Order: sequence, then structure tokens, then C-alpha cells
Amino acid sequence: MHELLERLGRGDTRILQMCADANKAWRDFLTELETADVGTVGARLGFFQPTVEKIFESKTLGQTMMPWTAFASLYDTKTGWGSNQRKALELIQAFARSNCSVEVKSEARSAAISYELDKHPEFPRAM
Repeated sequence: MHELLERLGRGDTRILQMCADANKAWRDFLTELETADVGTVGARLGFFQPTVEKIFESKTLGQTMMPWTAFASLYDTKTGWGSNQRKALELIQAFARSNCSVEVKSEARSAAISYELDKHPEFPRAM
């Protein structure tokens, strides 16, 4: 998050396109795995991490932004989760089970809490 804020503060407008590209990549990823179980999604997340790092042109920024952009692609600030809530809860579990970096897993937990998914009864307590 520090790198994101630093780059935004410097006026790096490329971040806008990176976020748009990440949103499209997540929509494609989630559509492709729409019927997959949590274990399969978790396994694929590890292979998807380098793609997100490439989009953000930085390993550290990519690791930070990976979970945030994932949940952002499912959430609408006006209507909330809607029909995407189940997918968001499954995504939390998938991140926890994945072989993504520790940084990605930590950010996934922070993002889930920020989006108040931790208040849902199905939120995985052991992440």
C-alpha cells in the first residue's frame, strides 16, 4: 500500500490503467473459474500472482494490490456484494489455501476485513 500511495502522490497516472487492467484480469480469472471449487481457485491463484505483479510493474505493488483488486472486482460501492458475496467468501478461503506469497495472504486478510467480510458467519476464522 505504501508504494501505491507514494506513486499516486507523485502523480503516477499509470496506476489508473494498471487498476483497470487488473480488474479485467480478475473478471476473466473469476469467469474462467466460476464453477471451480475453492481448492482449484486457490491452486490457480499462485499461478496468477506473477500476472498481477506484471500488471503493476512491481513485485511488491503487485503483491499488495492482488487481493485488493480481486475483492474490488466483485464489490459495488452502491449495492454491496449482491450475488458476489459467496464468491468473495470463497476467495478468502482460496487465498488462505493458495501458495501465494505471505504478503499476498496478509493483504487478502486485510482486504476482507476492510470489506467487512469478517462479520459474515462464514468468514474463515483460521487464516
